[in-house]
Amino acid sequence: MYKNYIFIFLIALVFSAVDVMGQVTQNGWKEERQIYQKVYDAKLVMDEQRSTTILQLAQTKPLIIALVFTRCTGVCSPFLLQLKENLQLIGKKNFNVLVISFDVRDSLKDMAMLAQIFDLKTNPQWTFAVTGAIDSLNNSIGFDPVWDAKRQQFEHDAIAVGVNTEGIITKKLIGMRNSKDLELLIKSSEGEFSPSYRLPGKSNLFSCFNYNPQTGKNMPGLGLLFILLPAVITFLLLVFINLLAKNYRT
Repeated sequence: MYKNYIFIFLIALVFSAVDVMGQVTQNGWKEERQIYQKVYDAKLVMDEQRSTTILQLAQTKPLIIALVFTRCTGVCSPFLLQLKENLQLIGKKNFNVLVISFDVRDSLKDMAMLAQIFDLKTNPQWTFAVTGAIDSLNNSIGFDPVWDAKRQQFEHDAIAVGVNTEGIITKKLIGMRNSKDLELLIKSSEGEFSPSYRLPGKSNLFSCFNYNPQTGKNMPGLGLLFILLPAVITFLLLVFINLLAKNYRT
């Protein structure tokens, strides 16, 4: 009889844990990786005459970095189009946008063509560039494109990164996002409070995971225990009922 109870308990416990870890795996904590760390100050080349660095570009205004590649047959073009449209909806002008290729095959001509396609070539708020230090930049952002030799394409996320005027990564957005999310990203780079990332403290003792910006890692919190609590209570109730039944029979 007890074996049945233990089996039920283990099944409930596993399903609870799988559900929680599934949510964590889906997000992968990707949007929290490298937050509050300094972005790598990669040298940027915009055309034959102009070059700068990321920190120089972010020095006067907060910066939104979008990583794409021109040969992309997937998310890059829809992502850039949506980014452009959503930023127009927000209407703010107190930030710059850097579109940078993470594909070493992309040339200045390729990036200039991309800017022209999206009618952004003469927009002073947008910069399209290449860099010879893309691996260091990717590492500093926590961006991990994977090359698929069979498809001759990169497997990658659509990513927008907010960088403040000190070169600190304040927020990341993974995937296709709306104007409200982008507005939060812009506000975070301006030093305003962002509700997305909660630091450990008395106000969030019962969160499932606590994010440590110094290590870039999440640790299990008390909230995880409360999620698993129903399975534990169910097991204890079954044991209690079984004991009552035995006492009644005797």
